[in-house]
Amino acid sequence: MKAGGLGEPSRALTEWFAANRRELPWRVDAAGSGSVTEGTQGVVREGPSMGNPESADPAPRRDPYGTWISEIMLQQTQVATVMDYYRRWMARFPDVASLARAEESEVLEAWAGLGYYSRARNVLATARQVMADFGGRFPSGRDELLGLKGIGEYTAGAIASLAFNRPEPILDGNIVRVFSRLEGLDFLPDTKEGKRTYWDLARSWAESRDPALVNEGLMELGALVCTPRNPDCARCPLTRFCRAYAMGDQDRFPPARSRKDAVEVAGYAVAAFTGALEDRKVLLYTPKKPERLAGLLTFPVFAVSDLRSLREAWKSALPALAGAAIRPRTGMVTHSITHHRYRLRLVEAIIEEGCLPEDGPMPEGYAWEPAGDLDRILVSSLPRKIWKALAGQ
Repeated sequence: MKAGGLGEPSRALTEWFAANRRELPWRVDAAGSGSVTEGTQGVVREGPSMGNPESADPAPRRDPYGTWISEIMLQQTQVATVMDYYRRWMARFPDVASLARAEESEVLEAWAGLGYYSRARNVLATARQVMADFGGRFPSGRDELLGLKGIGEYTAGAIASLAFNRPEPILDGNIVRVFSRLEGLDFLPDTKEGKRTYWDLARSWAESRDPALVNEGLMELGALVCTPRNPDCARCPLTRFCRAYAMGDQDRFPPARSRKDAVEVAGYAVAAFTGALEDRKVLLYTPKKPERLAGLLTFPVFAVSDLRSLREAWKSALPALAGAAIRPRTGMVTHSITHHRYRLRLVEAIIEEGCLPEDGPMPEGYAWEPAGDLDRILVSSLPRKIWKALAGQ
């Protein structure tokens, strides 16, 4: 379907979306009423202006800040998981100004469990940039949005379209699947030609009368009806326009992506303790790029196969603690992060008298933290699992 020929399909889509849209916490209009549509035609209800009335930016139909936060959270994370995180986040940081004032540790704590923690750091940097460069008012233009840290083509289009109803394209996995079946495209947007084809389609759909509703309708259709397996074509408002359906070959579109083999990481996680029980401290490590969990507190992990090798690696990494007694603990922690699968045995390092941290300098990245603070300062799932396993023994 070409631009100009999308009037009937886009109307069918927006009518379906108005009747079937999920009630999600970020789907509220600028006035906070919880609806951005009226009737079945998808008429946009404009909210009040949230910025300089003399600005050329349109009045937002939806809170741009909330739209941005939800879209960043939804990257690599399922909607069901994001909903509670989003509610807690908005209660803690209700606007861009409150987020910009926050410390990085607060932001990481609020993000704990969502993973991909560079997203949280980028969110904080962008909030501060919006305050400094735009007076706390989110820009609506695609080019300005692309100049913000952590905002790429998809997120820029989502904010411009969903928050400001600008005719900007968005393209995510759900929309790619809908387009692939509608047009019978047996390739993905991984090549130069594929990227051009899919983004051209996205632009054509976004040029409708209601770009925000069309874009969100396409995403919703892919999430609820045009699913990866067993699409519910009987419920689809676009069945009569769909080439894959006409061929009776929906499951062939889009082609499956090749999966990367998972990297196995086996070894030991070490919990080193010092001090009396009531005020004991635990040795934590903050990796640097390109190490996994860069910038996040975790337990020292050594990818070695046996205790003898572990003791040698420990002495090499931490000569000031070379006299620590390495004692294995029962149990194992398993965890998956993107393409890495961890299988870590637990070890305790007891710092005996005469082998205290003040006896020698600690290498960069290592620091002693109060054991009572670990539930708060460990934000990544892997070290939290390790600490939970240790505390339960």
